[in-house]
Amino acid sequence: MLTFVSMITYIQSLKGIIWGIIASFFLSSTFLINSLIAESGGHWAWTANLRTFFLIPILALVLLINKKLRPLLQAIASKPMIFIKWGLTGFGILYTSVALASLYAPGWMIAATFQINILAGIFLAPFIYKDHRRKIPRQAVLLSVLILVGVLVMQFEKTASSGTSSGIAISFVLVVIGAIVWPLGNRKLMVVLEEHNLQLNAVQRVLGMSIGSIPLLIVLAIIGYTQSGLPPISQCQASLYSALFSGFLGGAAFYHATQMVHKNPVAIAAIEATQALEIIFTLLGEMILLGTSFPGTYGQIGMLIVFTGLILHFWNVLYQSKKRTEIAVS
Repeated sequence: MLTFVSMITYIQSLKGIIWGIIASFFLSSTFLINSLIAESGGHWAWTANLRTFFLIPILALVLLINKKLRPLLQAIASKPMIFIKWGLTGFGILYTSVALASLYAPGWMIAATFQINILAGIFLAPFIYKDHRRKIPRQAVLLSVLILVGVLVMQFEKTASSGTSSGIAISFVLVVIGAIVWPLGNRKLMVVLEEHNLQLNAVQRVLGMSIGSIPLLIVLAIIGYTQSGLPPISQCQASLYSALFSGFLGGAAFYHATQMVHKNPVAIAAIEATQALEIIFTLLGEMILLGTSFPGTYGQIGMLIVFTGLILHFWNVLYQSKKRTEIAVS
């Protein structure tokens, strides 16, 4: 018979995974929209800037309606460097690197490479946490390495079709940078907020990081304006959609999922692994909107490996939750 606490832990893990899958659906819109903008000639600096620029008023309005805006502004006023530091890291560097990468590779491949964040999040744990969460879960590492192997296999896809590797190498490095700062900013902000006893929900944290990245947004706007002038209306519209679907719906859902299981490192790793579904969501979107062909042999093999690792990740978190439950009962 399950104890009340162990049952809650088990249910929270399941809910977290479901929220992670929902988040991956909306987060994939970033890669798809970036591809559309790159295809139409939109400048990368405006792409990186406008998404967060539009996201800030959207989230501010949501929090204002729910009477959650003032507590966030008070938290930012009391500890501004927390939000600037991790906002620049988790949002500013992330979106800049992904926007640049879209110049060299299709969205589905960028989404695939971005799954390195699953492994990055696990290995960053000892440098982020001071409690039991600093321990690296061995099974999660092995499964994440499997996903990484699938990602590497997919890198041969475009190399084989284009005969060049320079663009893929540049894209790969840029996305790896983004894949590292994304879990770093998310996890570290949660820890720092815990240490300062600042209780913020998922939407508040997303807006806080967005506001913290404003210094970089200004730099990006200057670069974009000096090199291409003001962004076209079409790019502004696309960025608005990215802010709404990926930044608001996707970001808030993902942060909510990780917050639900923030004390369970195995569950966090599994939720981060749900982002692998962004690959298929992005690919389907590009096939419909851009006429992108279905991946060849390397892409298919890589995807199969990635999704095998993803399924095993889900099984592992459920197994670990069940194991903890059995220990608690005994």
